[in-house]
Amino acid sequence: ISQALKTAGTQGVTGKAVTPYLLGELVRLSQGRTLETNVAVLISNARLAARIAGELE
Repeated sequence: ISQALKTAGTQGVTGKAVTPYLLGELVRLSQGRTLETNVAVLISNARLAARIAGELE
């Protein structure tokens, strides 16, 4: 993360552009592993939300 933040600073990335830039850099630096992890977390959260919604009915 610190390497990606440093690169963002040298590239002049600021404001709302920082988060997408950092996510892209982390995917690049991890050779895609962070993207796979983030997708797995997203799917897990969606499944949990669906289970909770089902229990609330």
